[in-house]
Amino acid sequence: MAVEIRIFKAKAGLNWFKAGWELFKCQPGTFILMHLFIGILSLIALVAPIFQLPAAIAMPFVTAGFYRAMLNRQQGKQISFLDIFSVFSEAGRRLMLFRLGLYHLFGGFILALLTTTLFQGLSEPINAYLKAVESQNVDLVQLHAQQVIDSIQFSNVIVLVAAYSLYTMCFAFTIPLVYFSNNNSILECIKASLLVFWHNMGALSIFGAISAGLILFAAFLSFIPLLFILPILYAGFFVSFQAMFMSAVIVKPEQSNNAESQTHNHDRFDA
Repeated sequence: MAVEIRIFKAKAGLNWFKAGWELFKCQPGTFILMHLFIGILSLIALVAPIFQLPAAIAMPFVTAGFYRAMLNRQQGKQISFLDIFSVFSEAGRRLMLFRLGLYHLFGGFILALLTTTLFQGLSEPINAYLKAVESQNVDLVQLHAQQVIDSIQFSNVIVLVAAYSLYTMCFAFTIPLVYFSNNNSILECIKASLLVFWHNMGALSIFGAISAGLILFAAFLSFIPLLFILPILYAGFFVSFQAMFMSAVIVKPEQSNNAESQTHNHDRFDA
């Protein structure tokens, strides 16, 4: 079953970020804790390979729980940190999310294998450079640093960047698509996620540029502002999903009468 995609002008990217900020302001502490948990889960998988499989399987569930909490907050419902785990107890989409976690894991394995293949010749120059740094010999450090640079082939860098970009575009919207839609084909969801970047390249590029600018700004402040910036970007990303997909994949529920629940309509479907 093909997924319908809505197309927006480039300025929608700015509107999605603004709407994400408005959503974040509704309950900032809860959103920060939720995103912090997702970040810790990713970090555990990175530093402890033994946890990569359970983390990869759990990630679609907690991310979908994060999006569900955002949707509930838009509808005027109070949310708590524990809502991030609510999807584990929901029947209907658990098998699809489990399978999606395996797809993510397989894609990450392919990227890791590609990285190792493209840059396998860098191991010796890097080891020599690290030893030179330990010896505190400035001349050796400069020599081996130049050897590392000379060992990097620009064509390999282009291939790796293209592969990571393709992976990101294929899986960027798959979790909300799998969770909120009735589509039982993960490949169709991957295809829709890839196509939405093609049809909304302008809007998503603007949103991506804003995101990159804020992350770069946080880098000058020891990345501490990321505690606030990343949940806002997640909220804006979810709003972009609503705008491009959600009116087509789920039925619009009844709007809450609670005045507190009303958020500005910035090129999104008010689900």
